[in-house]
Amino acid sequence: MTTITEIERLIASGRLDDARGEIERLLDAEPQNAQAWFLLGGIYRRHELWGDAINAYNRAKLIDPEGPAAAAIDSIYDIIRFVNKDLMNP
Repeated sequence: MTTITEIERLIASGRLDDARGEIERLLDAEPQNAQAWFLLGGIYRRHELWGDAINAYNRAKLIDPEGPAAAAIDSIYDIIRFVNKDLMNP
């Protein structure tokens, strides 16, 4: 099984699709792996899949409330508010 370190290397080298596949396999075996959920959120974020990113970060936050996911969620909301003001202020 691929480790988090190996997945981080895939991400760093721009191989996001490969990294996503490895994360999904890791999460099948370890669904409570907050770091894997966080990395998956980052991949979704890089693809501007905001809803998927927020969902992945929320999973990470539920598992590890003290981890970096909360800040990542706030950052996405900041981006959405900046880019699409009408979505946040109907």
